[in-house]
Amino acid sequence: MVSNGGLENVFVYVKDGLGDLKFPVPTTPVVLNQQGCTYLPRVFGIQAGQPLEILNSDETLHNIHALPANNREFNRGQALKGLTHTHVFTTAEVMVPFKCDVHNWMNTWVGVLDHPFYAVSGSGGAFEIQGLPPGTYIIEAWHEKLGAKTQTVTVGPKEAKDVSFAFTM
Repeated sequence: MVSNGGLENVFVYVKDGLGDLKFPVPTTPVVLNQQGCTYLPRVFGIQAGQPLEILNSDETLHNIHALPANNREFNRGQALKGLTHTHVFTTAEVMVPFKCDVHNWMNTWVGVLDHPFYAVSGSGGAFEIQGLPPGTYIIEAWHEKLGAKTQTVTVGPKEAKDVSFAFTM
């Protein structure tokens, strides 16, 4: 969706430049909700090893069918409102598609990374990646229909950089 001249639901992440740095994996789950026969959020990120809690908030049957290339595929039904399923991706993979086989319009995508440096663009296309150590990085912006764009960015100590991506519609 385009809002105020910017594109929403773009997954922006550090694709390269972190070397062999290791980052702690959060124990707090990321929540994927099925509400109004829609996956919320539509695009999101998670670290490999972090729990993903999938919730059915609707009074109807849904299923969560993840179609990863590098992780284990799963297809789990949730027949009742309030049911949850927890899944953990073990390997970094950008982007993993999800679908609901019951409602063919329901789709979502997750970027599974081995670091915490990612964001999803919001209203007006704005995004922010916080806490990036000084260095030179390849930043990628991925959109479900418009593909991916990359840029090289150098960040100094305590420095903020403005980065923008232009997609052709």
